[in-house]
Amino acid sequence: MKRVFTLPESKQPVLTTERLTLRAFRHEDAERVCKLAGDWEVARMMAPVPYPYPVSSAEDWISSQPQNALDGTDLTFAIWLKETLIGSINIENRGEDTTGIGYWIGKNYWRNGYASEAVAETLDYAFGVLGINLLLTELFADNHGSARVLEKAGFVFLCEKSGWSEARQETCPKREYRLTQERWQAQKGLL
Repeated sequence: MKRVFTLPESKQPVLTTERLTLRAFRHEDAERVCKLAGDWEVARMMAPVPYPYPVSSAEDWISSQPQNALDGTDLTFAIWLKETLIGSINIENRGEDTTGIGYWIGKNYWRNGYASEAVAETLDYAFGVLGINLLLTELFADNHGSARVLEKAGFVFLCEKSGWSEARQETCPKREYRLTQERWQAQKGLL
């Protein structure tokens, strides 16, 4: 996979917001990831996550992250609320020179603005530090909460498509969104 970013100082940063800390996952996070991402309401909204979600899959996913970050193909952050892991967010190569962003928040933490806060901080890092020019993301059409998060962050709807849901075991309607660095800069008052 092609490099889409280079980490400054060759190490993953820790990002902080008013309420959250975004840092690299650790092996001991696997069971919590399995519990949160393996919840049906969360898993069904993520294309690659099976249901049920085995701990071994979470362990493999976490084990792959340090090398992916060094390779510049996927930078994944654990989202922490104080001492509690509540979700994940990443910047990744989605193929064909396309950089994407993806995230999930555990169901018990929905509707508190945590996804919006994590997305805003990740966009600042992606555009402001890594120098990425365009981020794309797609979500299942019935994921209205994530659509609101993206629109609030400045993403614009691009097209309708469809994609496989591993948890649902079916092809589902999806919506693709995009955000350019120029639009992000304009929103931040940097232009």
